[in-house]
Amino acid sequence: RKLHEFLWLNLIDRKNDGKLIQKIIKDWINRNEKFKHNIWTNSILSKRVISWILNVDIILNNGTFDFKKSFLDSIICQTNHLKKNIKYEDDYLNKVETITALILSGLVFKEYKDNFELGLKELEKLVKNFFDNEGFPLTRNPNDLVFFLKYLVLNKECIKDAQKYIPEFLENIIKKNLICLK
Repeated sequence: RKLHEFLWLNLIDRKNDGKLIQKIIKDWINRNEKFKHNIWTNSILSKRVISWILNVDIILNNGTFDFKKSFLDSIICQTNHLKKNIKYEDDYLNKVETITALILSGLVFKEYKDNFELGLKELEKLVKNFFDNEGFPLTRNPNDLVFFLKYLVLNKECIKDAQKYIPEFLENIIKKNLICLK
């Protein structure tokens, strides 16, 4: 299951392994483009989309037109799956991953800016429902604080890099989370 998340892409030698990564992803798309329950769960799917988008430079570098089209179509298909299923996600930890994937897809694909808007709306609701007034998770679990903070900061930095307005609620919850973490 961990291999299907593609988080290992961050460990790859970015100068030498581009063609190998393209081959692995092409094979993955050919074998898994259709829904398979065990590798299309929201959590695995979100991590895969996030990893693919954040590593797009090495993945698409010197790729053929067909590979690029197939890769981008796969991201869009997976993102659409997440968008349809976000309302059924009850686990807050999985939901923040899903929201992050939607926000990133909305930032990367101009045609899917509604993913960005939906992601921000869902993130704001999640923040209101998951954190107390001081910014600590209602679960009282410090691990949840660290987990959420990772995704909140990732969202903030990606929004900033895209030169979009960073919502005030996001700035505020990150500040509160950092105080709680300290």
